[in-house]
Amino acid sequence: MQLTRNQIQLFSLIAVSMLAHITMGGGRIAASLYMLKHGGSEALAGIAYSGYSLLPALLSLAMGKWIDRVGARKVMRTSQLIMIAGLALPALQPSMFTVLGAALVCGFGFASYMLAANVAVSLMPFQHEGERVGMLGWLGMGNSVAAVGGPTIAGFVIDHGGFAAAYATMAAIVLASLAMSFCVKVPGGEAQPRKGKGQGSSVVKMVFSDPRLLRIYLLAMAVSMAYDCFAFMTPVLGHERGLSATSIGLIMSCFAVGTFSSRALLPWLSRRMVEWRLMTLAYAITATSFVLLPFAHQVWLHAALGFCFGLSAGVGQPAILGLIYRVMPADKAGEGAGLRAMMGNTMGLTAPSLYGAVSGLVGATPVFLGVGLVAGFASWQADRGWRLSRRS
Repeated sequence: MQLTRNQIQLFSLIAVSMLAHITMGGGRIAASLYMLKHGGSEALAGIAYSGYSLLPALLSLAMGKWIDRVGARKVMRTSQLIMIAGLALPALQPSMFTVLGAALVCGFGFASYMLAANVAVSLMPFQHEGERVGMLGWLGMGNSVAAVGGPTIAGFVIDHGGFAAAYATMAAIVLASLAMSFCVKVPGGEAQPRKGKGQGSSVVKMVFSDPRLLRIYLLAMAVSMAYDCFAFMTPVLGHERGLSATSIGLIMSCFAVGTFSSRALLPWLSRRMVEWRLMTLAYAITATSFVLLPFAHQVWLHAALGFCFGLSAGVGQPAILGLIYRVMPADKAGEGAGLRAMMGNTMGLTAPSLYGAVSGLVGATPVFLGVGLVAGFASWQADRGWRLSRRS
């Protein structure tokens, strides 16, 4: 089978992105462990871990404007240099300050890299609109593989060579991804010309003045809400029921397998269902899974529901991005994706605290049921969006 030009560029980008992604998973683990092993509290370890999300939550919109202005490829390579610089700090002189600094710098670098990579894929020329969603799903699938490898590599090097060696290894891996980007055909070379309705109007203003766009971004928040709830509350629910760490890990692994599976099938699915229909189905599965989770007392049933939610989560984000890129002017693609990323990162910083507070007062069950109801409403809104799109 002969690969198309788009597929060759996508596979090249996946290979480069997988190497860059190792920094995120490995860096978070290294930062948390460093704080715990050098006299820091669990709270400080949590700050180091969440430091990777702080600047993206604040600056994703600015990152998107940067991508629109200079082009995705240039942003990706600059972001790789930023990650290397951030990792060099604790590699040369590991301390609490350099580790925290690396978390902030690398979090910014990685977020801007992935935002640019998504924009680069979205702006490829497609023969069929559904191809965009499938390509975005495959890019995310490669990152899922790297998310497993990053912590494994970091943990192994820390055990055998220490923290400085771990950060140096991750810097070398990002350097390898930068070198590879010059050896393969990576998309996203040119900035989009600023013209048409995108000229002079901010994305935020466009979203709040266009009900169709506002619906898409609110649905994007529902995706983030459900993901953060499952990731944070599954251990809480498992602890309430006395499940072992192995059982909780199995449930989370089944979720990851579900996500990987649906993204692998997205090129096939997206040719048969438009984004609105994909989201309608995905949110319906999410709602059903969350409503049933509090009543799934057997580990195998909880794991099966985790797998089902993984299937829907793997579809949700690429479908949302596909809709944003379809509706947004090309010269606003980066800013549009940046707004979605900013909303998602903000949700990731605030939602776990809210879930924790509610579960501390009334238990985990109301949290799952509440998010399930939100997902059910989102499914109805996605179906309504599909019906409205057919009329226009």
